Amino acid sequence: MNSDTDFRGSAPDPDPPRPYHFPHIVRETLANGLRVLVAENHNAAIVSYRLLVRSGADHDGGNPGLASLTADLLDEGAGSRDGVRLAEDLGALGASLASGSDWDASFISLDVLSRNVDQVSPIFSDVVQRPTFPPDALERIRQERLTEIVQQRDEPAAIASKRFSGFLYAGTSYGNPIIGNSESVAAITAAAIRSFNADHYVPNNSSLVVAGDVEAAHVISLAREAFGGWKHGPEPVRPAIRPRAIEGSRIYLIDRPQAVQSEIRIGHVGVSRSSEDYFPLFIMNALLGGVFNSRINLNLRERHGYTYGARSSFSFRRDAGPFVVSAPVRNEVTRESVAEVLSELRRIRTGDIEVRELADTKNYLMGVFPATVQTSSDVAGRLLDMELYGLPQDYFDSYRENIARVDETAIAHVAQKYIDPERLLIVVVGSASQIREPLGALGLAVGEYDIEGQPIA
Repeated sequence: MNSDTDFRGSAPDPDPPRPYHFPHIVRETLANGLRVLVAENHNAAIVSYRLLVRSGADHDGGNPGLASLTADLLDEGAGSRDGVRLAEDLGALGASLASGSDWDASFISLDVLSRNVDQVSPIFSDVVQRPTFPPDALERIRQERLTEIVQQRDEPAAIASKRFSGFLYAGTSYGNPIIGNSESVAAITAAAIRSFNADHYVPNNSSLVVAGDVEAAHVISLAREAFGGWKHGPEPVRPAIRPRAIEGSRIYLIDRPQAVQSEIRIGHVGVSRSSEDYFPLFIMNALLGGVFNSRINLNLRERHGYTYGARSSFSFRRDAGPFVVSAPVRNEVTRESVAEVLSELRRIRTGDIEVRELADTKNYLMGVFPATVQTSSDVAGRLLDMELYGLPQDYFDSYRENIARVDETAIAHVAQKYIDPERLLIVVVGSASQIREPLGALGLAVGEYDIEGQPIA
C-alpha cells in the first residue's frame, strides 16, 4: 500500500475461521423409547434441559391452536404444585421454565444453576409427565390468546403473513396460525387439551436434551430415575402436508384503506429440512435476501429507498415449508417493489454470481457460526434440531466445511430447481384505492380479499 487512501479504499481479506468443535454428545435410549442426549459444556455453571415432543401445530387437525394452547398450560401446575408453587420452587433453585409449540414440535425448556440439577430433575419430570391443566388457567390463557388474535387484525405485517400461509397451504395445518383463530381457540375444551397431551406427550415421541455444566453419566442416571416410569404409548401418525400447486403467479390484494405503506409477501412452497440441497439453498438464500447486504435488501433499501428492510427466507420444516420474500414499502412504490423482487428472483436463477459476493457471504456464515453455539442453551437448541430433523451425529462438526464446499454451480442449480418466478403467490396488504391500478399494470391477475381471506366481489 502506498498511502492511507489506498489502505482505506480496499477491505482486508478475512482471516481463516478459527477452529471449532461441537461438544461431544452422549446418547442413550430408555426402555420406554425416550431418547436422551447429553452434551457437557463447562464454560458456565448453567444447565439447559429441553424436552422435545415431535408433535406441534401439524397435529392440530380441526382445532387450530390446540398444540400451542396445550404447551402454554404446562407451567400452570404439575404434580402436587399449583402454578404459584411451581414458580416459587423453581425460582428458589435459580431455574426458569418455559414451554411452547411450533409447526413441527412442542417444547419444554428449563435452565438451572448446575449445583441444583438433582433438585430440579423431579420437578421437570412432573411438568413433563403430570401437568394438571387447571380450568382457571385455561380460561385466562384462552382470553389472552383471543386478545392477541384480535390485536393482530390491526397489524398489516401479521395479516400479510397469515394470509400468505392461508392461501399457500389452504386445507392443511400449515395454512393455520400456530396460535389458532378466534373460533377455534374459543371452542377448545379442557378434554381436548388432556387428550392431545395424552396422545402426543409420550416417551417414544419425545427426546430429552441436556447441555451444560454436568457429567453425562450423572444426568443419564437422573433421567432414568425421573422418566423411566413414563408409559410408552402409540406413536402418533404424522399428517401429510399436501399444498395445492400454483398454476401461475397471482396477486392477492387485501385492502387496508388507511394504510400508508404496503406489506408484501411473495413466494411459493419451498423444501423440507431434510433436503440434500440444504447448504446450497441456505447460502443461495443468504445471497438473495437472507442477510443485510443481500441482493433484495440492497436493491429495495439502498438503491431505491423503497423500504427500511426486505428479506427472503426458506422455512425449513419437517415437510416443505414456505419460501417467502417480505418487505414493507411505501404505497406509491408498491408496484415497483414487486417488480424489483421478481427481477431479483429471475436474476438469481441465471448463475450471475460474483466470486467475491459468494466468498464474502460464505465467510460471514462460517464466521458467525461459533457465536451461535457458545452457551448451554445454544448447544441444546442445536441438539433439538438434530433430533427433530434426523441430522447426522457429526452434523455441526462439519457445518462450516459443508458451507465452504458450496460453489457458484451449486448456487445456480438450486436457484433454478427451487425458485419459480412464474408460479408465485403474491400477497399485498395496503390501500387498494392507491395500489390496485399500479399492481394491475404488472400484467398479473389481481383478486381482492378481506383480512380473513374471503374474496371481495
